[in-house]
Amino acid sequence: GANKPAKIIERAELIQVTAGDPATLEYTVAGTPELKPKWYKDGRPLAASKKYRISFKNNVAQLKFYSAELHDSGQYTFEISNEVGSSSCETTFTVLDRDIAPFFTKPLRNVDSIVSGSCRLDCKIAGSLPMRVSWFKDGKEIASSDKYRIAFVEGTASLEISRVDMNDAGNFTCRATNSVGSKESSGALIVQEPPSFVTKPGSRDVLPGSAVCLKSTFQGSTPLTIRWFKGDKELVSGGSCYITREALESSLELYAVKTSDSGTYTCKVSNVAGSVECSANLFVKGPATFIEKLEPSQLLKKGDATQLVCKVTGTPPIKITWFVNDREIKESNKHKMSFVESTAVLRLTDVGTEDSGEYMCEAQNEAGSDHCSSIVIVKESPYFTKEFKPVEVLKEYDVMLLAEVAGTPPFEITWFKDNTVLRSGRKYKTFIQDQLVSLQILKFVAADAGEYQCRVTNEVGSSTCSARVTLREPPSFVKKIESTSSLRGGTAAFQATLKGSLPITVTWLKDNDEVTEDDNIRMTFENNVASLYLSGIEVKHDGKYVCQAKNDAGIQRCSALLSVKGWFTKLASGLRKKCRCEPFSRPVHSPHLSLCFLQNLQQSPRRLCP
Repeated sequence: GANKPAKIIERAELIQVTAGDPATLEYTVAGTPELKPKWYKDGRPLAASKKYRISFKNNVAQLKFYSAELHDSGQYTFEISNEVGSSSCETTFTVLDRDIAPFFTKPLRNVDSIVSGSCRLDCKIAGSLPMRVSWFKDGKEIASSDKYRIAFVEGTASLEISRVDMNDAGNFTCRATNSVGSKESSGALIVQEPPSFVTKPGSRDVLPGSAVCLKSTFQGSTPLTIRWFKGDKELVSGGSCYITREALESSLELYAVKTSDSGTYTCKVSNVAGSVECSANLFVKGPATFIEKLEPSQLLKKGDATQLVCKVTGTPPIKITWFVNDREIKESNKHKMSFVESTAVLRLTDVGTEDSGEYMCEAQNEAGSDHCSSIVIVKESPYFTKEFKPVEVLKEYDVMLLAEVAGTPPFEITWFKDNTVLRSGRKYKTFIQDQLVSLQILKFVAADAGEYQCRVTNEVGSSTCSARVTLREPPSFVKKIESTSSLRGGTAAFQATLKGSLPITVTWLKDNDEVTEDDNIRMTFENNVASLYLSGIEVKHDGKYVCQAKNDAGIQRCSALLSVKGWFTKLASGLRKKCRCEPFSRPVHSPHLSLCFLQNLQQSPRRLCP
C-alpha cells in the first residue's frame, strides 16, 4: 500500500514524580519506516546524559530517568518523522520534593479476547514509590497463579490471562496504593467465542429435478457472518437457489437440480474471533445420454460384417439394450454386443437381407434414459440365375436374348455389343420385368454379329453375362467328294468336309435318287465330315453320286463318279467308242448301254469274242 506518515498514537500529557524516583516518558507511534525520533526539553534538543536513557524499539519511544531531580522538570517535546510526514506532542514533566499519590498515566482499557487464547490487560502508573498494585475481577481480588500472571515493572502494571474461556469475561480493576494514597482504573474483558459447527450438512447423491436442502447449525459469539459458496463462487438467493440465515443456523435450498449443480458446497461462518467452514458434496446423477449417436444409416451387401457404435454418458450403472424393428436383440453368433468405457457396440456378421431394418440402442440408468437409431439396409448383389446362350440367327430374322436375374432390386440394366453400350431404338429393344431381362435385335444381319453382354447393377454390386450371337451360315464344302473307281466286289468311299451353321442335314443321291443304307451302303456325318461307304460293289453301283448339305440358311451340293471295273467294263468301253446312241455321257450302266449293246451285237457279233 501507500506509505503512511509518522504518527503518535499513545502519549502521556502530564507526569509528576517524586525526586529520587525513576520516571519514564513513553510514546507509541505508527507510520512507514524509516521512523526517526527526536527529543526536546523546553524547546531545545535534549542533550545526552548518564541520568537518563533514550530508546526506540517496536514503535515505542522511551525517555527513562534513573533518578529524577528537581531541575529535570520542564516541557518535554517528542517528535517522530519519516519521508511522508511528521508528528509531535508535549508532555509536562514535574519533579516534586514530596511524595505523590498514585495516578494512572495510561488507564486500563476494554480488551477483546477469544476463547482458548490469552490476553493482557495493562496500565501505566505514576506516583511515589514504594507502590503496591492489586487486581480485581468483578470486585474479587485476583491472586497470581498459572492462569493469572501479575507484574509491575517500571511503572507498567499488567495482568496476563491464559487459556481464556467465556467465564473470564467481566470487569477488571487495577488498584495502585502508596503511602500517600491509592487510585483505581477499570476496564472490561470481552471474551469472543469463535464460531464452530454443531451440525454440518452431509454430502448428497440425488436425481435430476430433486430439491436439495443443505443445513448447518453453529455456535459462537454474535453477530455471525454466514456465506455459502459453490466451489470458489459465492452464492446469493435467486432463481433456483435460496439461502436462509438465522442467529445460529443457515440453510441453502436448491430447487429442481441439474447435473450442472453438482459440486462442492461450502458454508463459511465468521465473527470477530475467527471463522470456520464446512463443505458437502452434491452429486446430481446424470441421466444416460448419447454424446455420439449411431450413424443415421448403413448400406450393406449380403454377407458383409459391420458394427454399430455409439457413445453414452451418465451416472453408472448404465444398462444398454439393442433392438431391431422394436424387437430386442439377444446375443448370438450373428449378434455380438459390448459396452466398454462408455462405448456401446453391436457387431453384425454375415448379414442377409432379412437383417435390414431400424436398429435402436437404448441407454438407461436411475436418472433417465435415451435412445438413438440407425437404418440398416442389406442388399444382395445381382446375379444371373439363367444366362442367355450363344445363338445363331437367320438373316433378316429377329432374335431375343433372355436372362433371369436375382438380387435386391431396383436394378440398372446395361447392354453392350463388343464393349459398346447399346441404346433402345429401331434396332434394339430392351425389356425388364421382375427377374426377366431381355434384348431384342431386329432384322439380324451380318453386321449385328458379335459378343453381346448384359450388365446388371444395384447399390451393392453388379454381375454380367455374355454370349456370342452369329449369323447362321449356309453349308459349304471345304472339301468336295472326288470321283473314284472300284472292281466288282470291292469297296469305295466318298468323303466331303463341310462348314456352316448346325444342324446340317446331309443327303446322298445317286442318279437323282436318294441313297438309303443297306447291307452294302453306310452313311455317316461326324465332325463336319460327310461319308458314304460302299462294299460288295456291283455294276448297279456304278454312276454319279451327289452329296447334298442343307440347313435352315441354305443348301449346297457336290458330285463325283463311281466307276465299277471288270469284263463288262471292257466290253462297255469298246461299245462306247462305236455306239451312236445318245446320250451316253454317264457310266455304262443303263438301258442306253443295253440298247447299244444289242445294236452292235447285231452288226458285229464277232467283236464280242476276243
